Amino acid sequence: MKIFLLKCTAFIVLLLLVIVVIRAFIVQQKKNPERYRLDASIENIVLGHSQPECGLNDSLIANTKNLSQGGEAYFYTFTKLKKLIEVNPNLKTVYLSFSNNQLEKKMDEWTFDAVFINDKYPAYFFAMDFEEKKILWKANPKAVLQSEQLLLKNNMVDLVKYKGKIRPETYWGDYLYLEREKTDSLIRVNYIQTIVKERGNGISEINLTYLKKIVQWCKDQNIQLIFYRTPVHTVLRETYDKKAFDSIRKKHFSTIPYLDCIDFPLSNQEFGDFDHLNYKGARKFSIFFNQLVQQKVTSEFEIKEKILSESQPEKIVSE
Repeated sequence: MKIFLLKCTAFIVLLLLVIVVIRAFIVQQKKNPERYRLDASIENIVLGHSQPECGLNDSLIANTKNLSQGGEAYFYTFTKLKKLIEVNPNLKTVYLSFSNNQLEKKMDEWTFDAVFINDKYPAYFFAMDFEEKKILWKANPKAVLQSEQLLLKNNMVDLVKYKGKIRPETYWGDYLYLEREKTDSLIRVNYIQTIVKERGNGISEINLTYLKKIVQWCKDQNIQLIFYRTPVHTVLRETYDKKAFDSIRKKHFSTIPYLDCIDFPLSNQEFGDFDHLNYKGARKFSIFFNQLVQQKVTSEFEIKEKILSESQPEKIVSE
């Protein structure tokens, strides 16, 4: 019995050692700077969640790469941004989404819930500082363990598939070509009530904290940071607490240029739903956004004037 236990112990220790070695090898490959190298022509990056992911077609915006990703809280954006700046010295400007729903309490879920950790941790774990990993472990250790198993499993499959190498491409966000056109049907069923109920009360302190970290990091790295807000449908816009949102922005981020495009004119047919543009709306808005980027617009007054000057061939129906 004693010999059997010794053999079992030795096997477990050996297995753990193999796992540690494989994980270390994966991390080493994941840290290869070439995986995160952008084209030399890229001077600007666009970061954010699903709104800019669907709303900004970077093929229409010169010298700019959209690396927004659906469901991404600022906690994960911070990790992404640090690595991109480190690897790409040609980057000059970061356009960061700053929208109403990014302050909502539900952003806590986007940071700490299992579904979001399982989605983001395997992609960003190797680039996270010890402090970020500690925060996740403390908040949801079960989800982190699940994610560790997931990343090990998926990358071991890649090691076999790619003959000793992990998957060559790294997905850290991109423009998402959205075809749907659901706005009219959402208005008919009064879906806005569901959206309002799901918001919760208060603001997300963790998202606000990491937004401040992003601001400070860009300042320390001499990178220009510009906030922007993509268009949302009038029905949704009317439910926002404009006073509270403006209060937080002016209190914490008054020195950050803000391109507020929330009321950029679009028709129902150019929205995928209340807060996402489909490919038609993305094309129209991206051409406009390209002008802002190329002209280096940072004035709130100027952006308002430009939006007012946009033609409105179709009126957005909000009844």
